[in-house]
Formats: sequence, C-alpha cells, structure tokens
Amino acid sequence: MSLVAVIIIIERYRTYSHESIDLREFSREFGTMIAEARTALDAGKAEEAEQLYQQARDYCAREGQPDKNGDLPAKGCVAEVFRRAIDNRHRGPATLRNMLNNHIDLAILPQLRAFLRTLTAIGKGAPMVGLLGTVLGMMRAFGSIAAAGSGVNPKDLAGDIGLALGTTFLGLFVAIPVVFATAFFRAKVERFEIDLDRYSEYCLDLLFSDQPPTIMPETLEQTE
Repeated sequence: MSLVAVIIIIERYRTYSHESIDLREFSREFGTMIAEARTALDAGKAEEAEQLYQQARDYCAREGQPDKNGDLPAKGCVAEVFRRAIDNRHRGPATLRNMLNNHIDLAILPQLRAFLRTLTAIGKGAPMVGLLGTVLGMMRAFGSIAAAGSGVNPKDLAGDIGLALGTTFLGLFVAIPVVFATAFFRAKVERFEIDLDRYSEYCLDLLFSDQPPTIMPETLEQTE
C-alpha cells in the first residue's frame, strides 16, 4: 500500500509540475500568430489568414505533445484548448465557449484528477489496516493473560502489545503524508482549472473580440 502511494505521489507531482513562464511564453507566441491571422483576414487576404491559422494550430500541436507517460503537462492542456478553438472557430464564440468548457470538464480535468481517488482510499484505508493490527495484537495479549491466569509475565505481553502499537504506527505513517499529498494535489487541480478557464477566455478574445487582449491572464501560480 505504501509503495503504491509513493508511486502515485511521484507520478502526480510530475504531472502537475509546470513552469508558469514557459506557459506564458507559449501563450504570447500563440497570441502573436492569431493577431497576424486576423490582420490578414481584415485586409481581405483570406488565404494568407488561413495559412496563419494553420501555423498557429501546428504550433499548438507541437507544443501540446504528451509526455512519455501519455499525460499532458500544463502547457499541453492549454495548447489542446487553443488547438480545438482554432479548429472550431467558425462555429462562433458562444458555441465554441461551450465546446471548450465541455472539453475541459470531460477530457482534461478527469486526466488531471487521475489516481486522486486511489490516494484518498489509501489515506483512509491505511489507518483502518493499522487499527485491525491493533485489535489483533490486543486480542493476542488478552489471550495470553487468560492462558496464564494470575501468573502472567509482562514479558509475554510485550510482544503482542508491541505488535498492536506497531501496526497503528505504520498505518498512520502511511496515511498522514498521503492525506497531505492528496490535499495538495486537489488544490493544484482546482487552481489549474481556473487557469484553464482564463486561458480559454483569452483564446476566445483573441479569435473574436474587436479589441484582442494585449495582456495575457495571470496564472494563480504567479499570483500566490
């Protein structure tokens, strides 16, 4: 159980780790490409604009590659949102906003929350396993007392009581860091969910607003 928890914690930490500067640089480059495409479109250069949109899409596809474990890093999640926005930009802002929100809720967030239920189960189950060992140890201790009668030797009880306390310690030793790690990871997911919504709105403004944004959204990682 403890080995599984350690593996999951390491895997989730690597998945949630990202550099905000890298994410902002990616978004800045994407915004420049979309601005150039809209400028060409406003100038009546539809073919050139389409090529620029395609370049922006290809840029998102390159930057949004999953890691070797098949997980999308933070930049990859945002890149996937941007890519889908370009592919479906002809549907209009309202429809596209719903599509992006659905994709975030149904595809990206479940991936970010992967294994958190398992960690929660380990955090709740480890103390119960320790308690089970405690009960068994105490049962053995009382059994020794009953068998020895009035001439019970404290040394005979020490092993059983030590087993009872040892299993309790091991259960808490596993559960306490797992509980804190789970809370930390859930907070990371909640913060990044807000970041995804911000970047989604930023992308919609780039594509449809009469005055495209000149300032990118601040991630919560930067404002803390």
